[in-house]
Amino acid sequence: MKPRWQHALAWALGALAATGAQAATVAVDVGHFLAKPGATSAYGVPEFEYNHSLAAVIAARLAAGGVAVRLIGHRGEMADLHARPREAEEGGAGFLLSIHHDSVKAHQLTPWVWRGRELAHSESASGFSLFVSRRNPQLAQSLACASAIGAALRAAGLRPTPHHTVGADGVDRPWADELNGVYYYDNLVVLKYTRLPGVLLEAGVIVNRDEERELASPARRALTADAVAAGLSACGVTSGGGSAKMRAD
Repeated sequence: MKPRWQHALAWALGALAATGAQAATVAVDVGHFLAKPGATSAYGVPEFEYNHSLAAVIAARLAAGGVAVRLIGHRGEMADLHARPREAEEGGAGFLLSIHHDSVKAHQLTPWVWRGRELAHSESASGFSLFVSRRNPQLAQSLACASAIGAALRAAGLRPTPHHTVGADGVDRPWADELNGVYYYDNLVVLKYTRLPGVLLEAGVIVNRDEERELASPARRALTADAVAAGLSACGVTSGGGSAKMRAD
C-alpha cells in the first residue's frame, strides 16, 4: 500500500491539465524530507506527510485558477535546503511558498500513549503562522504576500498563533504583521538564499490533538488552499484565468 503522501501526489498530478498558464509560476516547496521528516504529530504522523498532502492540494487549487505550479521536494529526497530555492529559480518561478506544519518547544510537550505507542502532545498552541526573511532581497513583496495570505486565512475563520513571539521562552521571532500572523525569521535557508519573493507557511500545530484532526481533514486543506490562492492574487503574484500546468520533475 502506498503512503498517504504518495496518493496525494498522484491525485494532484491527475487533477491538473498540461496547458499554458497566464499567471506567474509559483514554486510550492514541500517542507522537510523522508530521512528527516520534521516534527512528529500528536498522533504519530511525520510532518512531511502533512506538508506533502497540503502542498498537493494547494498546487491543484492554484492550477485550477490558471497558475503554473512547480512542486519542489515532493519526492522526499531533497536534503539540500539550498537546492530548493535554486530549483525554483531555475524552473522559472516568480514566487516561492514553503509548506510546513508547526510544533512547540520540547519542554512544552506532554507524554501520552496512543494505540500503544508513546507519543507527545501539547495544547499550549494552535493556529497558523507565516514567516519572511529580512535577508530576502524581495522583502517588500514577500511581506505583502504573507500578510495577504494571513488575512485570507483569518477571513476564512482561522486564527494565527502567537507562540513564536519575542519574549516566549527560547524563541526570538519578532512580528512583521501581528494582525495577520506574520513573523520575521531571517535565517530560513529557503527564504534568504533566493532572489524570489518567498513565504513559509506553518499551516497549523500538529502536536495539538484537536488541531491535528482538523489539519488532516480535506475541508481544512481546501480552506487553506483557497486562502493561499486568494492571498497570492491579492498581492499581485497571480493573475488567474484559464487552466494551467504543474511541473513535478
